[in-house]
Amino acid sequence: MRDILKRATLVAAMTGAVPAGATELKMVIGNGPQHDGTKVMEQWAGDLETRTDGALTARVFPATLVTVKEIPAGLKSGLADIGQIVYPYHPAEFPEAAFISDFSLFATSNVAAAGAMAEYMLTCTDCREELHRNGLVYFGGLANAPYSLLATKRIVSLDDFNGLRVRSGGDAWGRWIEGLGGIKVSIPSQDAYQALSQGMLDAHTHSIGSLIDQSLVDVVTDVTDIPAGVYFGAAWNFSKKSWDALSDDERAVLFERAPYGLALSNTTLELSRRKVMDQLAELNIALHHPDDSLMAANRAFLEEEKARIVAMAPERYGVENAADKADRFLALLDKWEKLAADTPLEAQAVGDLYTREIYSHLTPADL
Repeated sequence: MRDILKRATLVAAMTGAVPAGATELKMVIGNGPQHDGTKVMEQWAGDLETRTDGALTARVFPATLVTVKEIPAGLKSGLADIGQIVYPYHPAEFPEAAFISDFSLFATSNVAAAGAMAEYMLTCTDCREELHRNGLVYFGGLANAPYSLLATKRIVSLDDFNGLRVRSGGDAWGRWIEGLGGIKVSIPSQDAYQALSQGMLDAHTHSIGSLIDQSLVDVVTDVTDIPAGVYFGAAWNFSKKSWDALSDDERAVLFERAPYGLALSNTTLELSRRKVMDQLAELNIALHHPDDSLMAANRAFLEEEKARIVAMAPERYGVENAADKADRFLALLDKWEKLAADTPLEAQAVGDLYTREIYSHLTPADL
């Protein structure tokens, strides 16, 4: 916290001139300037400024003003106004959100996963209270594109997977890796490049799009397109201190534009994944599909995973009524998988979907 407060003195110097009477918001993200998530924030900020004729502006600080793990504290203090928080990085502060994030391996569409998470969080009293205790207001769910295995060797069968050192995107993936016979390696995704290049990892669980936006194309030689879930443990959050200081009109505009920012993020990441998938041959990366033995092991793991997550929840997170909460979330996920399948992969269409199904039933005061 002390480091965060020291950096507050630099904000004025880092922020450009703002028109008189305008409100400038500081947006923070743990990714670098070339990451799709950062570019989405910048695009959404530009849209916000245009739609309000400059009355509301935003400046994005990619991995600068605060580190990825400092974002909750930075928002709580008011140093930043909007930030992308990865809840599983902070299970003690966000046990309800981290618990639901454990079901990431059950999702197949990031548009659906983010929609289900947003609807769940915004209609969950325990979740809203948890965020308010941490000085936050929930803006909506984000989800990476579906994960695959990005590797330095061919992985097709269960035998191929046995003994592999695989980077885990979270505890759910750690259990999955070990359940299939691999060795989980728990490091941040930003460290995967170095670990793969130095032979500390054999494979990395992440979206194929990260081959480009995280430069993994330099160290990955093989991709196995196994359904390895969708990471939906992140969300845009507003500093409650900053949110309460805004006018009713400003909150109304931000509330109206929130689902479109989330839609832009989720569609951008999936479109990037598809684009890079089509480029694998020219990138000299071999694409593999899992055989029956690996797919059967994957299905067997998922059949038992729900019961494991629920059984661990009371001790691990202190979550009450875990079984009921799991059932409610998985029912929402099933609903959203169907909604996403019937919706064009376009930011406007997905934003309209999020608005119709979630935000139209709420007001800014409900956040």
